[in-house]
Amino acid sequence: MKYRVWFLLAILLSPVALADILWMDNGDRLTGTIEEITDEQVRIALPYSSPVTVKREAVKRWRIEKQDKPKPTVKTGITLRALTTQDDKRAWLWTGSSDLNVRLRHNEKQTNNVNLKAETEVANLDWRYSLNGEYIYETANNVTNKHEYQLKPMLDFFFDQHWFVRSSIDYDYQMLDANYLNLSYASGPGYRFWNDKKRRLELITQVGLERTYLRPAAYDESIIADIFDDRIINYPLLNLGWDYRQPVILWSESIEIFSKGGYKRYLAQPSPYVTREQSIQGSLGLRYYFNDHLRLSWSSELDWEDARLDDQDIHQQLASKEWRHLISLGASF
Repeated sequence: MKYRVWFLLAILLSPVALADILWMDNGDRLTGTIEEITDEQVRIALPYSSPVTVKREAVKRWRIEKQDKPKPTVKTGITLRALTTQDDKRAWLWTGSSDLNVRLRHNEKQTNNVNLKAETEVANLDWRYSLNGEYIYETANNVTNKHEYQLKPMLDFFFDQHWFVRSSIDYDYQMLDANYLNLSYASGPGYRFWNDKKRRLELITQVGLERTYLRPAAYDESIIADIFDDRIINYPLLNLGWDYRQPVILWSESIEIFSKGGYKRYLAQPSPYVTREQSIQGSLGLRYYFNDHLRLSWSSELDWEDARLDDQDIHQQLASKEWRHLISLGASF
């Protein structure tokens, strides 16, 4: 009887009974003590060997037996569902950031302006919802010459760790221009090389339609009516986009290089007189993180469009190129 009691106590208090468990995608199961969980890897100490580190993407789910153990270390954000007791695919993470920019602009004249950028993202392993926005108010010699805001909602569905399909809308409303609204709808496949706490590299190919809306008064009272048949102008397009960020290891992990943008190729022209061939909108810069939330950024932005006018004996390039240099103070969560 005495030996039976000691045997039962040994089973109840054994490491296996109180062990943490990792369930792998290939069907394997590791039992031991989970020491660390990050976006890149999971380290588990096994009772029969030294600690083992496995890739996070190879782990289907896990169970942490003791509640006082360190929680998983994930990217900065707000977890909308617990990660430790459910399948990872059910876990939603909400992140966001905003930047206040002082812009030094170089083109025909020197102007300064202040704008506000913000973006937010809610994602799990299957879906990702993103919303990017920008508000611009610009003055030159105490005269307002630019007042606009931009919104870009995006929806991504992931087939696996790398491949996904994106549907997006670009909404650009300009309060002072004759072409007051540019609205684009696009969809297509994307490939994610990596996406973790500190790094991201994604390439996206989309086919869509861009619509330019002209104000009725501006359309009727100008030569635009002689060039286009309607004040709503449609441009089918092909878009190649990229999204990249990575810490600069040679200096400090607090410094991050980033680049984001897209290349548009217009597939058809609604007018034989004006031809829009291609355009690029992109940025490249550095961010310095004071802590997990506060950051200082420097970036250069390029807004370039290649177009031309062909009307009888008139052949004129309408291409425009603008470089913008930004210093931004921002916050993220």
